[in-house]
Amino acid sequence: MLLCAVCNGIRVLDLVCPACSDAAEDYGRVSDWNGPYAPYEPIQIEEEYAAATQTEDVLVCRHSAYCSHCSYSFVVDVVME
Repeated sequence: MLLCAVCNGIRVLDLVCPACSDAAEDYGRVSDWNGPYAPYEPIQIEEEYAAATQTEDVLVCRHSAYCSHCSYSFVVDVVME
């Protein structure tokens, strides 16, 4: 069974802002921001292809991140374990 280690509190994301290189914060799953009841709906796992191999499927959980220093928002893909 695959799960997101970040969503389940097993691992903490140490994020660096790609714009200013300052520390950024994890704001949870991107899918939680889709609507008022989104956090209470079943989790949808997105399938993406690994850029390195181009042949192996990798399941990821997409997390929203925000840098309070420069106000930059970005998405981080967490590989499901």
